[in-house]
Amino acid sequence: MKVALAAALMLSLSSTLAFAQDGVVKIGVLNDQSTSFSALGGTEVVEAVKLAVSDYGGQVLRKPIEVVSADHQNKPEVGLSIARQWLEQDGVDVMVDIANSAIALSVNTLLGENKKIGLFISPITDRTTEDSCNGYGIAWAYDAYSVARASVTAQLAQGGDTWYVISPDYEAGKVLEATVKSTIEDAGGKILGSVRAPLGTTDWSSFILQAQSSGAKVIALTLNGPELVNALKQIQEFGLIDAGQRVALTGLHQSDARSIGLDTLKGIQFSSPWYWNTDDASKKFKEAMMAKTGNAPGWVAAGSYSAVTNYLKAVDAAGTDEPDAVLVKLREMKINDMFAHNATLWPNGRLVHDMYLLEVNQPGGADKQDVFKVISSVPGEKAFRPLDQTKCPLVKK
Repeated sequence: MKVALAAALMLSLSSTLAFAQDGVVKIGVLNDQSTSFSALGGTEVVEAVKLAVSDYGGQVLRKPIEVVSADHQNKPEVGLSIARQWLEQDGVDVMVDIANSAIALSVNTLLGENKKIGLFISPITDRTTEDSCNGYGIAWAYDAYSVARASVTAQLAQGGDTWYVISPDYEAGKVLEATVKSTIEDAGGKILGSVRAPLGTTDWSSFILQAQSSGAKVIALTLNGPELVNALKQIQEFGLIDAGQRVALTGLHQSDARSIGLDTLKGIQFSSPWYWNTDDASKKFKEAMMAKTGNAPGWVAAGSYSAVTNYLKAVDAAGTDEPDAVLVKLREMKINDMFAHNATLWPNGRLVHDMYLLEVNQPGGADKQDVFKVISSVPGEKAFRPLDQTKCPLVKK
């Protein structure tokens, strides 16, 4: 009798510990808040995560939810140091955004070692769900495959069969460059030249002149942030578009469009995981974020809101914030919210959901925040690399 009672007490204590753990669910937002990528997410993402927590009620499993954030300044050593401190000493349960592909890859290894969950939003590298997958890194928003192929395919369909590719010389740019080139070649197009520019490049004139002299019908830019802004402005100054050369982008953020100006961008098409003017739920999120930041949110903020909300739902469903139990529930859940439509979490950590082909609006619209229009939606199973082609060692072929 006493043995049975002791066993019951131990089981009860074990359940309580699994339920309570450290008494708080701590969410860490790690991204660039002061340098090249800060306008693409930065503090806007922190506000979106705080909004997700507030909308969820501020607690989960009767435990308070705490949000911490840090600026990795686009420095891999800084990002890895912060992540290690959070995961190994500060009790952070889940990390969010983790902008910069090089930093994301290092953090992904750390997540696997510590068996903690990372919700990747900004990084475009697919290695966290491919050869470097470990079961704990979840790619929530997009990857090079999903955005580059849509953009390139649209140009090829319009007769753009010769290309010059300008990329940044860092991990994300190399991944995008490789995807763009393989898509062009697979479709029978021809690459007349390519060049990589160092991170932080402001004078794009030499690269643009090379692209102009190549005679390529399409110039592909796999750039982001200030580099994209400066390159597009200088392309306009050199008159390449007026002379008949097209520009293909592998992505464009709301903040970039505001900075560059719609006159320069009008008619450009690109792929995106989300836009605020697609449904009522997205419009509601836009209004809530505008009240906080003064601008319509970009997809990085929306993706972070979605990822955190679904993570908290999974914690509730699991009855614990123990990572493996939460991951089981995330894979079982039906995910269909304002960001991730018709979504499924694959065993390699890729969230597959519908994507959009967007086009830059003509200037002069009634709503100055409405800078894009939806051309079409792309079902997730067509937008992302098929699961049977993954290199993730966790997936049985």
